[in-house]
Amino acid sequence: MKKYYILLIGVIIFLGLSAFSPPVSDAGNMEAQVPACLQIEENTELVFSKPSYLILDLAEGHDIILGAYRDPIFHKEVLAFFQNLTGSLNVAEAILSCASSLDISPALAFALCAEESNYNPRAFNRNKNDTVDRGLFQLNSASFPKLKDEDFYALDVNVYHGLLHLRWCLHAAGTEVSGLAMYNAGATRVRSSGAPKSTLDYISRILNRQRKIEEQFIVEYVRMAEERYMKTENGGENKKSPFRLSLLTPLGGR
Repeated sequence: MKKYYILLIGVIIFLGLSAFSPPVSDAGNMEAQVPACLQIEENTELVFSKPSYLILDLAEGHDIILGAYRDPIFHKEVLAFFQNLTGSLNVAEAILSCASSLDISPALAFALCAEESNYNPRAFNRNKNDTVDRGLFQLNSASFPKLKDEDFYALDVNVYHGLLHLRWCLHAAGTEVSGLAMYNAGATRVRSSGAPKSTLDYISRILNRQRKIEEQFIVEYVRMAEERYMKTENGGENKKSPFRLSLLTPLGGR
């Protein structure tokens, strides 16, 4: 099982199970009232513990960001979160849409993009071998010879080829670490002589950023779920929340 732990620094959460559970008379109607993204499936365990931890256990292979993005209720909220992260709605939408289509972790995709171009669609780098890397995912001119110059800077084209190549690297390597090594140093070099230190440092930065994105998103997801739960419980009225998460700053640009 995959576990996410959130330590809410300086915030003490008092969660009464009676506050989360519906009255007995309404229990039969809960499945119809609560959005699909908030319903707890058989293989999902949601546990609240005092004083300051939220433990969310998810079935292996389930990506909470993809799940929220694909849910019509939270779709715009997820876009807003990543717009705030990247500074561009177009960049956020292009990466999320492609990551969803290719079943790639959005946190990994955005972490890789941040490392490669800092979310700059016009990023350009000339290598010592005279090849050039361009666009959000720094596609190499030798690796993608069929792309025209303008293709490298087209958001949808660059993101698609970048994430498609990432998916190939991940599948070929079998792990995120080895897959990222192939993306950075090339499959032939990694297979023949391993990854150089610069690539290992590159991987470390990406994985650390991926973890931070996931942690930030889960805090925001709790806020979104809290808000949705309160609207459901109060017939659309946004009354005081029983979860007392108001001290958390929203990360979705709201």
